[in-house]
Amino acid sequence: MTATLIFATSIFTCFAGIGLFASMAWTLNNIKAFEMLSQAAGFDLNQTAASNEQTGKAMKFLLIDFTSQMSGLNLFALLIIWIPFQNGELWAWAALWFYPLMFAWHYLHYAKGTKFSIVQIVYCVLSSAALILSYPG
Repeated sequence: MTATLIFATSIFTCFAGIGLFASMAWTLNNIKAFEMLSQAAGFDLNQTAASNEQTGKAMKFLLIDFTSQMSGLNLFALLIIWIPFQNGELWAWAALWFYPLMFAWHYLHYAKGTKFSIVQIVYCVLSSAALILSYPG
C-alpha cells in the first residue's frame, strides 16, 4: 500500500469514525446533540425543543432519524474505505467524493464564523487532497 493510500484511508476512516461515534452518542443523549448542533445552526435547538411538547417530540424524532441515517452512512463508508478503496477500485474512489461535496454543502448551510463552519472547510480540503493524491493507477 502506498503512502498516499495510507493517508487517504486514514483520513476517511477518521471521518467515518467521528461520524459513527457522534451518531451513537447523539442517539443516547438528545440534549448534548441539540447543544452541539445548535452551534452549527446558530440558534438554540434545546430552547426550540422545549418551546412546546409537539415541537420537542418532532425534533427528537428528526434527531433519531438523522442519527440512524448517519450511522448507516458511516458504516457503509467504512466498508467502501476498507475493502474496494484499498484495493484501488475506481468506483470506490469516485464514491468517496461524497465527502468533500458533503463538507462543502455543510459549509454553505452552517452558521458562518463558528468552529463548525471552519471545520467543514478543513475537512473539504483534506478529503479532496486525499482523493487527488490517491487516484487509482
